[in-house]
Formats: sequence, C-alpha cells, structure tokens
Amino acid sequence: MTLLRRASALLLPLLLALASLTGPGHAQTTSSRFAFADTTLLRDTLGLHFDRLFELADSLNLLPDSLRALSIRYRLRLPVIVSMADSLGLPVDSLGSYILRERFNPLSAPGRSSTAFHYGSTYNVGQTSSEWDNNSTTSILRGPLFVNNITTITLNRRQSVGQLSLLQTRSSTTESGYKFSPRMSLGAQADLVRNDSADPGGATNRQSSNHLQLSMRSQQQPGHGLNSNFNALTGVVDDSDPNKLKRGLSGDVNGRVRYTSPWFSQDMSGQLQGNLARSRIPNTQFQLNTSDHTRNARGTLTVQPEPVAGLVVNYNVRDIVVETPRDTVSIQQLRTQSDGIDATMRLRRDSDHYLNLTGRTAHNRQLSGQIFGAESRRHDKSAGYDARWGLLGWTLDHDFSLSRSRSEFPLRDTTGGYGESLYVRTIGATTSRTFGPRLVGKATARVTLSSFRYFLIGFYPTVPIDHDQYVQNYRVEGSYTRSERLNSSLALDVTRTLLINLSAASSAANNEDHTYRAEWSWTYRLLPGLTATQRNAVSADYLVYANLPENNTLALNYSTNTQLNAVLTPRLTVDVIHNVLFQPTGTFLRQPDGFLAFGESNQSHNYTLDVRIGYTPVPSVQLSLNPRYEAIDRDNSVDGVIAPQRKTRSLNFAGGANLNVPLGRRGKLTGNIARNFRADRTTSYSAGLPQPSPASQTDFWSGTLELSWDLQ
Repeated sequence: MTLLRRASALLLPLLLALASLTGPGHAQTTSSRFAFADTTLLRDTLGLHFDRLFELADSLNLLPDSLRALSIRYRLRLPVIVSMADSLGLPVDSLGSYILRERFNPLSAPGRSSTAFHYGSTYNVGQTSSEWDNNSTTSILRGPLFVNNITTITLNRRQSVGQLSLLQTRSSTTESGYKFSPRMSLGAQADLVRNDSADPGGATNRQSSNHLQLSMRSQQQPGHGLNSNFNALTGVVDDSDPNKLKRGLSGDVNGRVRYTSPWFSQDMSGQLQGNLARSRIPNTQFQLNTSDHTRNARGTLTVQPEPVAGLVVNYNVRDIVVETPRDTVSIQQLRTQSDGIDATMRLRRDSDHYLNLTGRTAHNRQLSGQIFGAESRRHDKSAGYDARWGLLGWTLDHDFSLSRSRSEFPLRDTTGGYGESLYVRTIGATTSRTFGPRLVGKATARVTLSSFRYFLIGFYPTVPIDHDQYVQNYRVEGSYTRSERLNSSLALDVTRTLLINLSAASSAANNEDHTYRAEWSWTYRLLPGLTATQRNAVSADYLVYANLPENNTLALNYSTNTQLNAVLTPRLTVDVIHNVLFQPTGTFLRQPDGFLAFGESNQSHNYTLDVRIGYTPVPSVQLSLNPRYEAIDRDNSVDGVIAPQRKTRSLNFAGGANLNVPLGRRGKLTGNIARNFRADRTTSYSAGLPQPSPASQTDFWSGTLELSWDLQ
C-alpha cells in the first residue's frame, strides 16, 4: 500500500508536465450555474443548441436534464420538439414513441411510391455468454398498396460449469393491404413469435404465438379541431407452451379521439382486445372453452382559458382477464382491474410565482376465480400542493402532501390474512438566494410522518405490528464560483428518524437514528488542459435504542474522491480517479461518569486507483486503456483489540477499441472490442496469523459490434 500511495502522488506532477505541452481543452462551459446546458461538442457534432433550456423546462413542468436528453435522443432542436408535440397534442416525452409508431401506419405514409429498409445486427460477447441480435424494418409503398414488416431474431448462448444453455427468440410482424383513400385501408396482418430454450440436463422448452388477422384502419376529421382514428383486427390465434395449448378466434378494436379548442382540449383512447379459444393441457385430450380479454380506456382533459391558470385531469380504466386450463379439468381465471383519476390545477404568474394543487385517487384489484376469496385490493388517495414564490432576491419553494392507502390480502394463509392502512404526511420547504455574482446559498427542510396500521382478515397468526415512523431532515449548502477556473461547494445534512412500535410487547425495538453528513467539493482548472476535482464527505450515524442501550451503534464514514482530467492533445485524454473510504463501526455506551464512549468493533479501508486513457487516431476509431487497482482491508475487534481479519487485493486491466465506422452513405459499423484481465488474492487471518488463498486470474475478450444499414 505504501508503494501505491507513492505512485499515485507521482502522477500529479507527471500530468501537469504533459498538460503544459497542450493547448486549451474543448467543450467547456461558461457558467457554473448552467453547467453542461450547452457545449461546443454537441453544437459541432449534432448541431444542437439548448438556449433557454431552464425556462422552457420549467414551463413544460419537466426536468432540464430530461428535456435536454430528449433533444439529443431525437436529434431535434428544442423549438422543433415543442412545436411538434403541440401540433400533435402529445406530451413532449411521448413524441419519440409516437413518431416510431406512425412510421408504419399506412395512413400516415405519403401518396408517392417509396421503399424504406433498415437492418441492424449486434453481437455481444462476454466471459461466459454471447448474444447475437438481428432486427430489420421494411416499409414498401406502391401507390395504394403497402407492406410493412418488423423482424427480430435473438440468439443467446451461456456457458455454466462446462455446460451450454441456449435461448432463441424470433418475432415477426407483417402487415400488407390496400389504401382506398387517405383515411381508410384494408389489409392482413401476421404476428408470429417463437421462443426456444435448452438447459443442460433439462427438457427443451418451446413457446409459440401465432396471430393471423384481417386489419382495417381509418382516420376521421368530422369537424374543426376534432379528429379521430379507429382500427379493427380480427382473425385466429394459435398459442402453445409447455403448460397449455390454445387455438381459437381473436380480435382487437382500438381508437383515439381528440378535440381541441382555444380554451380546452380532450384526448381519449381505448382498446378492446380478446380471444375465444379451445384450450387444453399438452398430452391430454380434455378441451375447455376459455376466453381472455383486455379493456383499456384512458384520457386527458386540459383546461387553460388563460396563461395564468390551467387544469389537467388524467383518468384511466383497465380490466384484464386471462383463463388457462388446469390439471383438474377446470379453468383458472386471473383478473386484474384498476382505475384512477388525478387532477392538477396550476395557477401561474411566471416561473418564480406559481401554485400547483394536486389530487389523486386509484383502485387496484387482483383475484383468482379458482380459489374462493383469493383477492387482493388496494385503494389510494392523495392530495397536496407545491408552490414557489420569489421576493427581493429570495426564492421559496414549499410543498405539502397527504396520502392514504388501504391494502387487503385476505389469503396470506389458508385460514386468512390481514390488511394494511398507511397514512403519510409530508411537508417541506426550500429557500435559496444568490449573494452577488459568485455565492449561492440554499436551505432545505422536510418532515414526513408515516403511520402503519394493520387489521385481521379471518385468522392469521402473524399480523405485523402497528407502528409509526417519523423522519425530519434539513440541509444547508452553499456554492462559490470564483471564476470559470475555480468553484467550490459546502453542505451539511442532518436527518433524524424515529421508529415507534405501538405494541408494548414490541416497544424494546423502538429506536432513534441520527445521521450527520458534511460534504465539501471543489473543481479547479489547473491548466488549460488539466482539471482537478475533489469530493470529501464525513458522516456519522447514531442508532439509539431507548430500552436496550447495549444495542446502540455508531457507524462513521470518511470518503475522498479525487479526479484529474487531462486533455493532452485533441486526440489523447487521460483521467485519473483515486478513492479512499474509511468506515469504523461499533457500539457506544454511557459510562459511570456520564460521558458516552465509543467501542470500535470493526473497521474497513478501501482504496481504489483508476486510470482511463483514450486515444483517437482517426475520427472513427478510439483506443482505450483502463487499469484499475483496488485494496480492501477489514479489521475486527478481538478482546478489545483491533486485529486484521481479511485483506483483498485486485487488479483489473482492460484495453480495446471503440468503433464508429461509416459504410458508404447508408451503413454504419459501431461497437467495441476489449481484452479483460483480472487478478485478485485474499488473505484471511486466524489468531493473528495470515492464511493467504491462492491467487485467481481471469482473462477473456468482450465486445459489441453493431452493423446497421438503411435504404430509403
């Protein structure tokens, strides 16, 4: 360990000397407050900008990082995403899935002839497993005729104890038809799925699901601001697996209606799906009539007569019934029902002055018709608000919520079960202020009270104990930005948790937990190409039992994370990460003199040195090297004296290449391939004497290669 510490200390001047030979790094931010909101890297490579990201995210009631991630995922600028979502009447985070789905809607395709084809193949190899994925999407349009296909094939091989396990999954969905008009089409759809698995020493399992259906798709626009679509599929179903065989008729009817006006909008969608089949257990002759169905309905009502006020109401209803044959020549029915409604009223003056009132109620029910009373139920209700108010440079965020849930489990045993009533009350506040251009202060306080009450259903011997849990937390933090080169932050976090059992027989387990945590971090750009970051944390966790003081425990934690990030040349980067973690734990008791004494029972030391080197000789290839050394020491108390218990040393070494190679104008080869080496040794101690175990080593290749090809 002494040699390791000396070597890590020598890395800093070495990196300083190398960084002094280079020019300034790229993709740096200009303000610590808006860190990573916009970078030259994303502007230059993707052409994306994130101007007014925080204001836009706040108006959409989204997190800024989520909105930024959506822009990168869709490769669209923020104004384009918002305008598309607004024109389609969709939430911003649902835009991507809607676009992908509409790519294969024949009514959304243009009238001209077109051919679109995409093929992707990915091969993953690890130490004991390999996986090969192949997928293709095809869309062919010739006047009114169309053909759409999605095919996926996955082959998985896993090696365990010298034996090979295989899992193969194949699925294909094909739809072809004729467009009679831009608003109606008729066709046929084949949905085929097959799963094959083979385990060593076990039987080969094969599952298949075949749905052959006629399809009808239509769109309507009966009036201004009103549009709808209606789809229907009907045909035959043939499902088989080791537990059942099911053949019969199937159907699927779904649709969506949307109405928009200057002051409110209503969006409703529904689906009715089911089958009527003859079912039986494999290798038997008894056939039973079974029926499955799924009924879904959901909708959103938005009322916003003025920009300063608005109301959003979401509601949903679901009913699922699945019937399967049993060995006793009977039918087992599993039914799941749920419904719910939530509403949010928004009163808003600007981003620093608003009030949101929320309410929610939901019901869930699951039952098995084969067993009397085998039904579980849950009812949830909640209400609350969150508000923000800015005044004289101060910003105050306040929230309050009250929730109640009731769950019933009638058959935890053959004789009965129990139910649970949970009440949760939460109140919190956060205030922040900017003191000049460099200092930002923030304080947060939160209190939560949870009450758990249980009641008996029938006869059940071990009903949980009624108890309350009280949690209060406050956090004070401040950040200081000296310049673009230097910033620092300091925080203090205190949490108090009370667990109170209401039963006198269980009061001995009542406890109080106090956690104190202090954090300090700083970032300093030493040179134009070298940045140092360090995070330090100290915490103490006191667990106190009022009736059993001999069980009181104290856990301490000291951690330091130091990082050096160097851009040596535009093609060469080096990151060095050093972690130190020290964790002593033990009991603390009050002594005759009235003072508390800490009796250490064990302690652990963790040290990690991680180096990551990346070199990009050409834009399409990046070479990487990642050595990592870890040392773990654990000591235990023996007769009041701390003595070694176990020491572990491990070395991991990974090196490889990342590929992003274009293949002409329509293809691309991406992935990575690496060689992985690991060596570790553990030394245990018995009566103070070391007992080293044999060193273990692993050496294997791993990687992922993905080939994609588009034809448009």
